[in-house]
Amino acid sequence: MKPYTQATLVADSLSLGPHWVYNPSKLARLYPEGIHTFTDPLSQYHPERKAGQLTHYGDQLRLLEQSIRDHKGFSTDQWRSDWLNGMQNYDGYLDGASKETLENQGHAPSSSNDLAGASRIAPILDLGLSLDEAVVVARAQTHLTHGDLGVVDAAEFFVRAVYALQAGSSMSGALESAAEAPYSTLPAKEWVTKAQTADPLEPGKVSGELGLTCHLPEAFPLTLYFACRPEATFESAISENGLAGGDTSARAMLLAVLFAARDGDVGASLAEQLDAAKPTRKAGSHSVEIEGPSGTLSGVLEIPDSEIRAFALFAHCFTCGKDFLPGARITRGLAQHGIASLRIDFSGIGTSDGRFADSSFLTNLDDLLAASSWLREHHQAPKLLVGHSLGGAAVLAAAGQLFDVQAVVTIGAPSDPDHVTHLFEDHLETIEKDGEVEVKLAGRPFTIGKRFLDDLREHQQEKVLASLQGIQTLIMHAPEDKVVPLENAGHIYSALRHPKSFISLAGADHLLSRAADAAYVADLIGVWSTKAVS
Repeated sequence: MKPYTQATLVADSLSLGPHWVYNPSKLARLYPEGIHTFTDPLSQYHPERKAGQLTHYGDQLRLLEQSIRDHKGFSTDQWRSDWLNGMQNYDGYLDGASKETLENQGHAPSSSNDLAGASRIAPILDLGLSLDEAVVVARAQTHLTHGDLGVVDAAEFFVRAVYALQAGSSMSGALESAAEAPYSTLPAKEWVTKAQTADPLEPGKVSGELGLTCHLPEAFPLTLYFACRPEATFESAISENGLAGGDTSARAMLLAVLFAARDGDVGASLAEQLDAAKPTRKAGSHSVEIEGPSGTLSGVLEIPDSEIRAFALFAHCFTCGKDFLPGARITRGLAQHGIASLRIDFSGIGTSDGRFADSSFLTNLDDLLAASSWLREHHQAPKLLVGHSLGGAAVLAAAGQLFDVQAVVTIGAPSDPDHVTHLFEDHLETIEKDGEVEVKLAGRPFTIGKRFLDDLREHQQEKVLASLQGIQTLIMHAPEDKVVPLENAGHIYSALRHPKSFISLAGADHLLSRAADAAYVADLIGVWSTKAVS
């Protein structure tokens, strides 16, 4: 974890216990030795959080960190999209700024003047940008949710203070230097002076006088007060700030970046105790975007309303896409069995980037690997792969490259991916000659490129199947399948090593077009996986 982000997350988690408790006497009784370890929240605002987890401010910082990491830098549009995806089904506390921004779908910020909007800047500081670049980015990230120009100015102020500390300034000197910038509405010099002249020996009294709420006129000078007290350290400042009560978190997160700039690797001893869970999502369907090898991949994440047993990755049939109803029914059915799943549009399909003509069986594999990496980074590596038709061949090929996978299920899969060429066999010569041709598949036009044919010829599925070891496989196939005949299931089953199973989908068609058949498949997988996936 990078230093500014690490320090800020530790500070936020330390602040979770006393967050929004406005009774300093109570806090002093409960924390007689100060606040130096993670504790459960005392207020009613975080009922689902436990010691070592984050407030809603810290969770939003994690969203920014993930957005920057996923897109290899900051983009205002990507930040808006990632924030909306993360917060639309967020299960933690939603403050007024978040609610208003969600209502506006991120197209207009809230009118909130809470300091919290500026407190997310740590991942930006970890980018190593120039001062001018960091100021622009910090203001942009803040303005997504907070339209009050004073809050946006505050983000710039703390960036400038951090850079001054990095250059060797003292804490007070850095605050004074940052206050010299021309801000839109922030009375920086006045508030720096207020913080510096307050009694350093009476933090409790000063906190009451300056104010403990989230609002900028109270939170900003009080943050500076805890930063510039004589001999203040990260540990002492975060503890005193927490004991003051009120909106402990927003202040603590900004204190963290100041002390990390001055003292280096602060909070490291506690970082390993942070709860590793990412911002959680409520049960249901959630749109996600994943950086794939050919551009952005669109996906849908299905989250159960019960405890998650495992994560699965679902691969759709040829040209079908993530929104194809049978695939959606299966993954939603898996959620009823405690299996969270991610299904994606392969490159060139649906709303994913890329041209279908440039895609192939091998690019599908690359997309599955990218989706697996996204799950590992944001939630948990998939232990189960499920593939329908050509997607079944794809998950069998991908399984050997994904070391966390314990089980694979295929539904109506061809034994050789080359089988799909029968759908456009009348056009093969034209593809070879002209490089690509438009064909109609299931009534829709698709451009098939020569790369698709070349990759199919080069891929040796039999060797792939024979090499799979230690992975449980379930082959499901309809005897009446007119698209991929039943003998394909026999070839796959024979090529695989044990442990392996076969289930006949009597009465179903290839596409599982009847809702009852898709539900049956989901239930079978759910039951089978209780032993196949640990």
